Amino acid sequence: MRLTVPEPKIDLYNDGFADHDQLGRKATGDKLSDLVERIDDPMVIALDGAWGSGKSFFLKCWVGEHLKRKGNTTQTVYFDAFGHDFLDDPLIALTGAIAERFERDKKLPPAERESRVQKLKKFGWVLGKSSAKIGVSVAGHYAKKLVGEECLEEFGKDLEKASQKGVATAEDEVKTLIDSGIGSEASEVFWREQRAKIVAMSAFREVLTELTEPATKEQAEDDPKLQEGTPTGKLVVVIDELDRCRPDYALSLLEIIKHFFNVPGVHFVLGCNMEALAWTIRSRYGENYDARRYLQRFVNLKLRLPQIFNPELTKHPIENYFFKTIEQMGLNESPYLPSLKSYISNMWYEQEFSIRDLHQLLGRLAITTPPDHLDNYDEALVAGLLILEAFAPDAISKVRMLEGKMQEVTGPLKLRDPLEDADHQECINWAAWAACLGDINDIRFEVAVGSNNDCFANGHDRERIRNLLEQHIDVFETH
Repeated sequence: MRLTVPEPKIDLYNDGFADHDQLGRKATGDKLSDLVERIDDPMVIALDGAWGSGKSFFLKCWVGEHLKRKGNTTQTVYFDAFGHDFLDDPLIALTGAIAERFERDKKLPPAERESRVQKLKKFGWVLGKSSAKIGVSVAGHYAKKLVGEECLEEFGKDLEKASQKGVATAEDEVKTLIDSGIGSEASEVFWREQRAKIVAMSAFREVLTELTEPATKEQAEDDPKLQEGTPTGKLVVVIDELDRCRPDYALSLLEIIKHFFNVPGVHFVLGCNMEALAWTIRSRYGENYDARRYLQRFVNLKLRLPQIFNPELTKHPIENYFFKTIEQMGLNESPYLPSLKSYISNMWYEQEFSIRDLHQLLGRLAITTPPDHLDNYDEALVAGLLILEAFAPDAISKVRMLEGKMQEVTGPLKLRDPLEDADHQECINWAAWAACLGDINDIRFEVAVGSNNDCFANGHDRERIRNLLEQHIDVFETH
């Protein structure tokens, strides 16, 4: 038995959704592929979703799936931002990831491929060295080092000398500064370096443009759908786990994408929780900062993964995933599983599940103390408590304080009324909760348990729930 769900083994760039798409998300991937192929203008698309909604899994499958499209001319790059945020310079790390992908691209002649990769690395390195502190004013940095600390001190000395010679007016002091030669050499160095950076940025963008194979004049003449310079290939860079990065790294990466990669045919897909990213921005600029408007500067579109699925499907995708994960974790023999499956089966189309929610639920099931002498009704209660803990924190808080009422658990657990064609396990689930929180004289109680009413005469009440919590669920806590 496992405590955690094993990481899916995805062969990056080779595997697609086949054999991995347990949640039916290939259709969303196809829509994303169609968009990045149709649009030439540079786009930044945020795949927005809560933690645990399956963003990383989707993106790892998508970068390979897109390469399998018939006649594909796009190169995809997967970049784990969180895995690189120990580095100081996002541009160097990102450029290295792009260069590595093109080094393995066998569609180009070796000499041409090597030339492009080397140019990309060179200008990325030049820009990276000069922008390691992007977001900090470079001019201010130089002014402090070369002007603010040294030149102004020398200017002050000149003014003092001029004052001793009788220069007193502000106009005379200004003329003294203008005529002074102090700082001339340092300022020339500064402006040469600024010019070099501008040229290096232009060169970097030119190399990126080459990677998109812009249409030549001859190609445009032969194909009426093309215009000269239109990208005939695309570069789509997936930036994953952006919201998990330290704030300075995440914000620097956004700035770099906006300023350095704004090239036709180059798209970015950001895997992130936009609300969490907004908190990152507020932690940098203050809690009252308009983070939403700030993000609009960088993100053109948002894409969401579907969490609630078509009820006309014969089997819910999350249900398939849930049962396969149970097998992977070795939980098939859990005595609580029949009740747990019964609860969950009634929740698929009414509850918005995240993958992480299900993982946490099954992790709690793995560490829940197995019963010694529990009957089916106690097992139904324990399974229900696990569901409430995962999906209904308010309800389980009241249950823990012995304040819970039957109607407050009926909704979250989707308990089916015994008078409405409930199956045997559903009747057990309903009766277990009704015995503790409801009225055993309810006519539905007799329908649910038949002649077994006596088994609830002693020991099944709110205290029974508290005892089950203490003996089986609260023994261990997860973090």
